[in-house]
Amino acid sequence: MATLDYAKRLQNIQNRKFDKELNESVISKSFSSTELPQNIKYLAESMRQIDQKYNNKTFDAANRVQKHLQDNFDLHFNRAYKTQGSVITDTNIKVHSDFDLLTIIDRYRFLEPGLPSENSYNDTSPDDDIKALRDQSIKILKNIYDEVDTSGAKSISIFNKSLNRKVDIVFCFWYHSKKYIETKDEHYKGIYLYEFPTKTKIRDYPFAHINNVNYKGNTTKDGSRKGIRLLKNLKADGEIKLSIFHLTSIVYNIENTSLNYTFGNELLIAKAISDEMNLIINEPTHRKGISSPNGTEKPLEKDDLVPEIKKIKDDLDTLIIDSAREINSPAIRKALLTY
Repeated sequence: MATLDYAKRLQNIQNRKFDKELNESVISKSFSSTELPQNIKYLAESMRQIDQKYNNKTFDAANRVQKHLQDNFDLHFNRAYKTQGSVITDTNIKVHSDFDLLTIIDRYRFLEPGLPSENSYNDTSPDDDIKALRDQSIKILKNIYDEVDTSGAKSISIFNKSLNRKVDIVFCFWYHSKKYIETKDEHYKGIYLYEFPTKTKIRDYPFAHINNVNYKGNTTKDGSRKGIRLLKNLKADGEIKLSIFHLTSIVYNIENTSLNYTFGNELLIAKAISDEMNLIINEPTHRKGISSPNGTEKPLEKDDLVPEIKKIKDDLDTLIIDSAREINSPAIRKALLTY
């Protein structure tokens, strides 16, 4: 069983939740209280959301980028803009979370195989168009921001110093599924991410992912979001080599009844996640059958993920055991209820 340095981990959370511009932390007012032991404080604070006023600064940074681009593009096609990232699903654990601004060519779209073609426009090449979109974006943003990173295969990024926020600009095409054509519901609308070095298109359904994660979060009274935030903090503090996509998929697969949040039941949610991980580790068929929130991928199919799942489960189980020893104390339960 792992041994967790809770003092160090609590300091890590403080660092992740510190806003340099306002010179304040987004941690609970009870964080400095001595009534809660460090292990339970780590459990509770790991699950807490970032206040909306700090997330709004992230939206503001993306909106500024969009305006700069839209005001200065000189292209023969229109663009559409969408956003994605953990701020959208309220599962971010850092004040300064990265944020994606999807910048989409809005002239034509790619279709699911078998659908009749909708594209009457063929005057230019999609590869040439998306390259022009990226090239002009780099030129525009370098004239405005000191820090522009162009090394990404699918995106470029800027750092807004005044807001202390990073924004990734991701270049895409529309991808229309059969379900979207039938319903016109954006939930089923996809995109093609574009990998520039290889000129490869990668299909994704970010709007279904966002909608489903948010729906589960609302249905479980924030319980599933709390579970995702907990795993993300354990990953950050334990140097776990699992992606956020893996962690989100693990929690998303758990029955809602096991994740429903009521004040003070953080430990029950942690136990539900540990139970799910136990199935994932010991039953390969179960693990390989888990779907992503958008329903299009099987993110846990690879066997080499299992050792990392064991590592994060080991840390989670230590936290559960350490917290269970003290959580039934009336004084501690009262302090947790008002955390």
